Amino acid sequence: MAFDLAVRGIYGFSTSENLRFADVDANGHVNNGAFIELLENARVSYLRQIVRTGLPRFRLVIGRIEADFKRQMFYPGTATACARLIEAHERKCVIGQGLFDGDGNCTAVQRVIMVSLNEETHRSTPFEPAVRALLDRLAASQDGLST
Repeated sequence: MAFDLAVRGIYGFSTSENLRFADVDANGHVNNGAFIELLENARVSYLRQIVRTGLPRFRLVIGRIEADFKRQMFYPGTATACARLIEAHERKCVIGQGLFDGDGNCTAVQRVIMVSLNEETHRSTPFEPAVRALLDRLAASQDGLST
């Protein structure tokens, strides 16, 4: 299923974020690096609260981040950072993300490839069947939450 990451309605999970003065760059807008940090907060929270709940322990590491910046944001203000699973594969999954300003406008979208890692060998490893089944259900759901 293909998702338009700029559409707020595809995300059942979000975090509310406050823009900080420290996020402002020399051009007077929130720096692109701050966008990535705001999205990271949502991604980590989504993984901890939704994806890992009730499953055997497994480790994920970032393999790739692709970000598209759509609009500027300005301090002071708030943002909503969203995350959801959009793909599940044998050894990796893809988290789709959207960042929305206080007026609900999409300011950035991001795809993050997360790789399943064996902690002993430090190499990618297939997901256990229970983990893979949950990832498949989350990726197929309308909101990234329903299983």
